[in-house]
Amino acid sequence: MIAGLAGASVAQAQDRPMYELPAIEVNVLQTGLHQQAIDLYELPERWGEAADLHRQAAENLQKNDAGQFFGYSRAALLYFHAGELAAARRSMEDAAEVAEATGDVLTAANAFVDAAFIAVAEDYDGKQREFVGEARELIESPVLSVQDRAAVLARIEGAPAGAASVRVALNVRFGSLETLALAD
Repeated sequence: MIAGLAGASVAQAQDRPMYELPAIEVNVLQTGLHQQAIDLYELPERWGEAADLHRQAAENLQKNDAGQFFGYSRAALLYFHAGELAAARRSMEDAAEVAEATGDVLTAANAFVDAAFIAVAEDYDGKQREFVGEARELIESPVLSVQDRAAVLARIEGAPAGAASVRVALNVRFGSLETLALAD
C-alpha cells in the first residue's frame, strides 16, 4: 500500500508543469538578495551596494510583477541616503510605474510624488514637473476616494524645498533606514 502511494505521488509530481520550478527559484533568489541587502542597512558605507541588491531582486522578477515595487522603492531610499540621487530617482520612478501597471493607483501616485521629491533634492526641475504631472493624472482616477486624492494633493502642495527637507519627508513616509532594518 505504501509503495502504491509513493508511486502515485511520484506520478503526480511528474505531471506538474515545468514552469513552476523556475518561478520558485527566482522567488528564493529574490528573497535572498533582499535579505543580503537588509543585512547591510547598518553599514552606511554599503547602502549603495544594498540598493543594488534590492534593485537586482526586483529585476529578477517578471516585468510589472507587484513584488518589484518593494525592491525598487527600497533601492530608491537607499540610493537617496547614499547620495546617489539619479539612481534614487530612477528607482522610485520604476516603483511608481510598477504600482501603476499593477493597478495600485494610490501607491503609484504617492511613488511619483516621492520621485518628484527626489528630483527636488537632485535639483532636476523637469523631472519634478513630470512626476507631479503623473501623480496629478493618477489622482483623478475614480477608484480613489476623496480623502486619498486630498492626501496626495497635500503632499504635492507641501513639497520640500531642498535635499534636507526631502530627507525628512522620505523618513516621515517610510521611516529611517534604522527603522526599516528593525521592521524587516
